[in-house]
Amino acid sequence: MVGTLSGEPRHILLAGGGHAHAVALHQLANNPPQPETRLTLVSPSTHNLYSGALPGVIAGHWQADDIGVPLQPLCEAIGAQFIQDRIAAINPESRTAILGSGESISFDVMSLDIGSGIRPLDVPGSDGAIIPVRPIAPFLQKWESALEQIKARSTPSTIIVTGAGLAGIEVALAIHYRLLQEGITTPAIHLIDPGDEIAASSAAALRRKLYRALGRYGINLMLQTSIRAIENGCVTVSTGAKIATAFIVNCAGSAPHDWVAHTGLKTANGRIEVDACLRSISHSHIWAAGDTSYFQPKSLPPAGVFAVRAGPVIAENIRRFSQDKDLAEYHPQTDYLKLVSLGQKRAVAEKFGLTLEGGWVWHLKKSIDFSFLRDHSPPSSH
Repeated sequence: MVGTLSGEPRHILLAGGGHAHAVALHQLANNPPQPETRLTLVSPSTHNLYSGALPGVIAGHWQADDIGVPLQPLCEAIGAQFIQDRIAAINPESRTAILGSGESISFDVMSLDIGSGIRPLDVPGSDGAIIPVRPIAPFLQKWESALEQIKARSTPSTIIVTGAGLAGIEVALAIHYRLLQEGITTPAIHLIDPGDEIAASSAAALRRKLYRALGRYGINLMLQTSIRAIENGCVTVSTGAKIATAFIVNCAGSAPHDWVAHTGLKTANGRIEVDACLRSISHSHIWAAGDTSYFQPKSLPPAGVFAVRAGPVIAENIRRFSQDKDLAEYHPQTDYLKLVSLGQKRAVAEKFGLTLEGGWVWHLKKSIDFSFLRDHSPPSSH
């Protein structure tokens, strides 16, 4: 048993090293909870890889090591324990979590920020062939391996990205740019989506900019199309076309982790339903944020900005819990600035339906992304 419920100090278990918990840990370093409260962070990775900067890694603008917030130093700064493992199951009634290693850990309060996966595609022959863009670290390893094979001319310079949301568009454009930079003069990038519109939930003005960018960079957009089968590196799509490809990326949208549905917590769309204080509406000693949660007061899209903005609320509520005070409420913004990178050093911005595009927008996005990474890393890692 890693932790116990008996006696003091009370134990808060932070499950997952997502954006919300990284922000919370950073804030707690400046204003810690009462010393009678013990904190533990369990994360399968030693670093929180910042998803907003991922397209830049794919495109080759920076390295994967550049977009990671080291979690263990953040824990050390506030005297929290760090355990590199994953949460495999939880029992809210006994207040116990089971780790991937098989060990159990008890808690008084648990906060879940485990993010989400990518919706799997039910495609014959796809085992191991369709690579989800999350988790980020294994995706990047497989992308770099595919890139080396393309450069060695052992596979065709053809890539399929499935899912034409903002993430899929950014990934397709980043891959196209990277292949050109690596000397692949005729890359073929196919962006496939079963819907009849790209970035369907985005403002019309943003979609128009993105349509033009996809056309400008020669991305083959295949709407109302889905992958039907994969055999020996050849993909058959619903139109009947067959495409020999080196790499297939799944950006088909976020999906909650399967085990969450078996916790006994009340869920909505597979995510933990939480109130304005980010508490489970069925078990108030369980908190959740980011893609792990379904915010009952107002439905929120799966965007990293909402996890980042939830971080200070989690930090404040850890302090309030340690002082036996009422918890603070989370008040998400009504809209947020969307910055979409276009592969090369160019990006488009949208807010309230207004859009701007250019190289300066890319530099603005880079500045915002790396300011987050710098601000939420311990001083020794700067």
